[in-house]
Amino acid sequence: MMNDDTRIHELSKVMIKEPVLIQGLPGLGYVGKVAVDYFIEKLKPKKFAELYSSYLLFPDGNLGINISEDGTYSLPKYEFYAFSDKEPNVIFLTGDAQPSVTGQYEVASRVLDFAQQFGCRMLFTMGGYGTRSGNDVGAVYGVVGDAIIGERLKKLGAKLAKGGAVTGAAGVILGIGRQRGLQCAGLLGATTGVYPDLEAARAVIQMLTGLVSMPVELKDLDVEIEDMRKKMEKLRRTDLEESKEGEEEKPEEGKDRYIT
Repeated sequence: MMNDDTRIHELSKVMIKEPVLIQGLPGLGYVGKVAVDYFIEKLKPKKFAELYSSYLLFPDGNLGINISEDGTYSLPKYEFYAFSDKEPNVIFLTGDAQPSVTGQYEVASRVLDFAQQFGCRMLFTMGGYGTRSGNDVGAVYGVVGDAIIGERLKKLGAKLAKGGAVTGAAGVILGIGRQRGLQCAGLLGATTGVYPDLEAARAVIQMLTGLVSMPVELKDLDVEIEDMRKKMEKLRRTDLEESKEGEEEKPEEGKDRYIT
């Protein structure tokens, strides 16, 4: 039984029919979050609901409020956006936090209860797929609830994940959705953990537009990616110069660098 610690506040009524639910939340490389926010920026869907829960925590496990640049604040939340300009209609779900381990099932179930009120039959989640190989960046791995959608993904160039696990909100909602008879798939952009990984997000966005035929241009994102590449190259050159200057210290080579 669910308690009142997780609630959805409807901001307005929307007319949507059998929408596809597309979820992207903070996670590895912020891939899912960046992807969904890009759709929201370009398609201008209508925000119509918010979810609040005592299970929505900051990454360090603390509870609190988010403070905006203008000094205003808000509790961590999920936000629901409705896109009904064309079919299929879509509910975009984004947020600034993920639920705690003990709250994953409750929050995911609340989200699905709400989406299914509008006749939702299909669910896609987006996230990052950890890789240590830079050559893998740009690839999209799929986890699917049935073979039909798996074949669609492969035709679009996705690789089906073999083994492992999808943890967190992106995985739990797929599991519950499949139990409820929804057609479900997770799209995971290969990322080395770069934050935010715009290239991984771009690959996932492109894959999703092919699946649900959404009219989204990627040129603005391409400009951002190119700007980030230039900044990263500048940082690498600076690091190389500093390394040469301190060559006499003989730094250890070949050690992995981890981003936390």
